[in-house]
Amino acid sequence: MRVTVEEKEIKRANYRYAGFVRVRDEEGRTYRLPMPGTVAQWLEVGEQVELTLERPHAITFDNYRLSRKGLLLWPPFRREYVHERKAPLSGEVLYTYHLLAREARYERDYEAIVELEQYHYASDEEVLAEWYCEQCDVYQEANVRPTCPRCGRPMRFHDLKSATRASRFLVFELLSGAAYEPRYVAYVRVDPPIPLMNRRLPDGRIQKNIRQAVFPPEWFAHPFHPKGREGRSWWEVQEEALREARSPVSRLARVVVHPDYRVDGLGQRAVLTLFDWMRERWVPEMRVEKEAVETIAMMARYNPFMEKVGFIYLWDTGSGRPVLYYPLSERAREYIERFLAEDPVAREHGGRLYRPRFDARPSLPGPIRLEDVQKGYTNRLTVEDLSEPVRRLLEAFGVRYRVIQKYVIRRATATFAPGTVNVIIGGSGSGKTTLLRVLYGALTGKEDPLYQVDGGKIEVPEGARAQALLPGELEPEFGEAPIAEVLYRITGDEALAVEILNYAGISDAVLYRAPYRELSTGQKERARLAYVLAHRPNVVLIDEFVAHLDTPTALRVARRLASLAREQGITLFLVLHRQEILPALEPDGVYVVGYGTFFPLEEWPERGLKVREPYATLIVEGKKRWEIRKHPTRVRGRVGIISRGKVIGSVEITGVRGPFTPEELAEHQDKHQAPPEVLRAFANSQAYKGRPCAYARNTSGGA
Repeated sequence: MRVTVEEKEIKRANYRYAGFVRVRDEEGRTYRLPMPGTVAQWLEVGEQVELTLERPHAITFDNYRLSRKGLLLWPPFRREYVHERKAPLSGEVLYTYHLLAREARYERDYEAIVELEQYHYASDEEVLAEWYCEQCDVYQEANVRPTCPRCGRPMRFHDLKSATRASRFLVFELLSGAAYEPRYVAYVRVDPPIPLMNRRLPDGRIQKNIRQAVFPPEWFAHPFHPKGREGRSWWEVQEEALREARSPVSRLARVVVHPDYRVDGLGQRAVLTLFDWMRERWVPEMRVEKEAVETIAMMARYNPFMEKVGFIYLWDTGSGRPVLYYPLSERAREYIERFLAEDPVAREHGGRLYRPRFDARPSLPGPIRLEDVQKGYTNRLTVEDLSEPVRRLLEAFGVRYRVIQKYVIRRATATFAPGTVNVIIGGSGSGKTTLLRVLYGALTGKEDPLYQVDGGKIEVPEGARAQALLPGELEPEFGEAPIAEVLYRITGDEALAVEILNYAGISDAVLYRAPYRELSTGQKERARLAYVLAHRPNVVLIDEFVAHLDTPTALRVARRLASLAREQGITLFLVLHRQEILPALEPDGVYVVGYGTFFPLEEWPERGLKVREPYATLIVEGKKRWEIRKHPTRVRGRVGIISRGKVIGSVEITGVRGPFTPEELAEHQDKHQAPPEVLRAFANSQAYKGRPCAYARNTSGGA
């Protein structure tokens, strides 16, 4: 039905999420429509609109529709989106975000906006929001909901200090998140275009009203420009400005994404959704169809996501801030392209502002080769120099002096091509870190025996620039300086420092100024990765990769690092304890290290042999070559050695010998490592006493 707007009921204190519009139909019936003041304020008393009612006698926020000339004004914009993150090589979906994008309409939405704003902009000196006590008529500034200083009751949200009445907000809720993930992950703010804009030329001269030289002057003839208070309140001045404002251009005033989700494209998704909102609802004022989006963002010099969604850089403002436009209509695109072609300064930059700076090339000129590499350790355990009580304690367990010798890596042979992603897996203490050590030693010429092989050789091409992260052993030195400052000192380029922090998964500007000691455990892990990348290596070795990150964050960091490595030709060696991260890396090779063994995962044996300790470890170390069994076997080839329910390595079964009597077996103790008491027990068993029916599996390889 056609109705006429008779009255707007909007209170200053809660206009963001409360309000009413009273309308009258052609038969004189009136309806009181609930609608936040952020929408109601754009309607004019006396104008006619179309009203559709579901229940005329019980009108709620959600059961009516209001439109003007076919443009839907209410209910507010609401749409679900699926944001997929895909593997860097195969394109298979790794994980998915289910997002609900909707215009802010509840008080809780604005509380979430304040919280997100703090993540991005707040400091100890800056307060972001105003709050109101209905009981005491008191306003107060705070970043979280305060209690009234007079009555002690929780105050209500009033407004963001940086916003105007013309500002409208789109919030993004995570529908598919885990219990520990935030509900709100982003918000976008849209405003009318700024009233005036000048251009700073490279020589410092100022060109007045630059927009009118590119777009039709009428596009900016009716800005939102509160002025001339003359005894009136700021609220009243803005009310007057709202009545005049209209433009086919809207301004993207703010995009804020939760810091844990910024490196996963949610900022781009938020801006693309804003475009949908503008096209459908003509926000913010809903009076003129939108043809372009304007944004003024110094951040665009350091982060490319605006340009990734299609924004085009045109000029700097008089104060030196970059201005970018996104054409919503073909007409706007033609105006922009003409300006870029005809203006000499614009022709020079070609519409591009951000230039990627990270470059780890040249990559390795050839492969890294391991040939029969061996690495062992000798530990001498003694009770000397211990206190008397501790010495008695150890001696009670028979511990006095012992020399422990073992091979951690035995006859490891492999070729790693340049620019490949290589993952190393295996049990705790199996030798993964040792493998990284000897690789790093070969790549850097480190002479410490800890980083040298005991046998075989590692061939590395010239030109290797290696960086390693071995927790507790090879770690960055941040000191007390902010992490961005540390990276700037390494790179000599502040924009590159930010780019590297983004690659590592730190995109929160507040964290850029934090010293390393103030970061959380997960943030420290990402900062260490950024430190390594800041040296622009062509080989990176990381132990315990993403060990301290939750699974969603680990997947994001892994996916981004693997993509960067392939783009830049960086050879990666990552020790990984969490196999759920493998799809995000899409490694070129996965290698199993286990108590002397080393082999590609694709060669993982299909069969296993359960062996008790200490014999299982002796087998994989190559010290025990015969395994005594009651019956012969036809199994040949590689089998896994299973100890305590875990595969600790693999060997080749080359044949079966015997049967042997216990006396014959005693002559080959060096092969089977069974002590005399075990053979005596075997000889005296009822099942085999006096019968030569013991068989020995002959194993070889130990790797």
